[in-house]
Amino acid sequence: MDEGSIQEVAERLTSWGIEYDRGFARVEWDSMDAQREVVAKLRSSLPPNLPLLEIELAAGGKSQEIAAGLINQLGAAGNCVASISGIEWAFPKNGKVLDTLIAFNFQRETLASLPVRQIWWIPTGFAGMFILGIPDLESWFQLRLHLTERSSTAKVGIYFGESNRKNVSVDEARSLARKFWNRLETAQKQGFPEERIWLELAEPAVDALMAAGLELQAVEILARMPDARKQLEQKLEEIESLRGMDDHAWLSLARRLAHLFMLQGDLPATRKLQERVVEVSRRVLGEEHPDTLTSINNLASTLTAQGDLPAARKLQERVLAVRTRVLGEEHPDTLISMSNLALILWAQGDLPAARLLQERELAVSTRVLGEEHPGTLTSMNNLAETLSAQGELPAARLLQERVFAVMTRVLGEEHPNTLISMNNLALTLRAQGDLPAARLIQERVLAVMTRVLGEEHPDTLTSMNNLAPTLWVQGDLSAARLLQERVLAVRTRMLGEEHPNTLTSRNNLALTLRVQGNLPAARLLQERVLAVVTRVLGEEHPNTLTSMSNLALTLHDLGDHDESVRLLRKCLLGRRKVLGNKHPDTLGTVDALKSRRESEILP
Repeated sequence: MDEGSIQEVAERLTSWGIEYDRGFARVEWDSMDAQREVVAKLRSSLPPNLPLLEIELAAGGKSQEIAAGLINQLGAAGNCVASISGIEWAFPKNGKVLDTLIAFNFQRETLASLPVRQIWWIPTGFAGMFILGIPDLESWFQLRLHLTERSSTAKVGIYFGESNRKNVSVDEARSLARKFWNRLETAQKQGFPEERIWLELAEPAVDALMAAGLELQAVEILARMPDARKQLEQKLEEIESLRGMDDHAWLSLARRLAHLFMLQGDLPATRKLQERVVEVSRRVLGEEHPDTLTSINNLASTLTAQGDLPAARKLQERVLAVRTRVLGEEHPDTLISMSNLALILWAQGDLPAARLLQERELAVSTRVLGEEHPGTLTSMNNLAETLSAQGELPAARLLQERVFAVMTRVLGEEHPNTLISMNNLALTLRAQGDLPAARLIQERVLAVMTRVLGEEHPDTLTSMNNLAPTLWVQGDLSAARLLQERVLAVRTRMLGEEHPNTLTSRNNLALTLRVQGNLPAARLLQERVLAVVTRVLGEEHPNTLTSMSNLALTLHDLGDHDESVRLLRKCLLGRRKVLGNKHPDTLGTVDALKSRRESEILP
């Protein structure tokens, strides 16, 4: 067992908590996700008669009141293990954190007399200040640990659709966001650098919000951190000049900076830094080290987002092979690699290979984790997507009904994941031609999301966007158009003109306008979309090629046959290069050209 790993720290804290009836343990941590994972393991491993009490110290109060409040909470708790976090932010708005530390030091004898095992969580960058502020109390700690591992749940993976998210609840995400906003003003008044605020407060909040589907709230936090990127870049350069890139501190910070680039949508910068991280990790840690494999996986995710599917597939195949050999097929990281590779195969149009991998992953997940585990349900849903794409709609429907039934029973009907499973089932019903049933479910999902999350929440907008095509197929084009116009207006205002979701909404509205016969308006929208995706993603990105094909069809209907054929030819060349000759999109472009009597240009 590696020193500083999640498992090692959790086991040592458990043993300490069982052995002693009171006392202090101090744990430095590098990753908040890892810290939360240790707490979860600790909660499940402590005996039933020894509960775990989690205490988050409040920011903004008087130092003496913060110390007294902690003593009161611990005194009232009785025999337990207390996990105490937030010490680095627990100081008055116009005071200093050192004041609070001195107050704790003054109350050390009272704290030590309580029949509670106290675990004090200290961010690594705050450890020096902590020791300086409580020199007497520091000497009383019976156990001192350093949690160096980063959480496996924090790895950047490839997420397919709305249903393959990390298992973060809306309440948990909003709690982390509130913590950020509550402490931001205090931290700024104290002159804390933005890079520290980002690493300790903003990054965990943004990650959780994105995972829970609260994208707009995540964007709002990112907008308040304009200098974090510059400061992190400067810090990385300092480490590189003083210690070199082979230093573990450089690797750790570079991974987190690349993650910030990704959240900001700067894919070229993300890829460039991730390539350096992979190179250094291979040299320093070795090709098969878990951190190296995670770095390769993250680079593959970026390549996928850029549309470079062949390069992403090669990396994911390498990661899966190593993890299967070293960790075994049943390890959670191996299952993640199976899922990621399957989704790339799916995007490349190799549905049989994707299906084989997903069936293998689902069998292992069901056996190891159980049918009701979130990971198993995600595997089930992804396989259903593949079955649906292969035209096996009854089999896809059966899987989705199982997912929906379990989520309804375990999470409740109004949980975001349950609503997502309802929406997935509705899409399959629509594909089967059962439009009334699909519409009924989608209207139900939209009503709940509007009431629970609000009309402008990303998931609510997605529900509107999904209901519109059902109305469209039923012939209610006017109602579909109204929904699409509402979604486009909100996304443009909240996310900006160039956000992928805004571009998707603009494209969907254009298709409706085209069917309604308003070809000039459809053309204007499609030309705007194509201009943006070409500039942002590049000419050969799959999304750019799709926009090119859509515009070509509209131009043909408008009578501009020469320009339509020119775009289709360009689209065909791009799809052959990026997706291959046998991909459904490539074959569709061939058929479109043949229908325009362009078969002579095709080999």
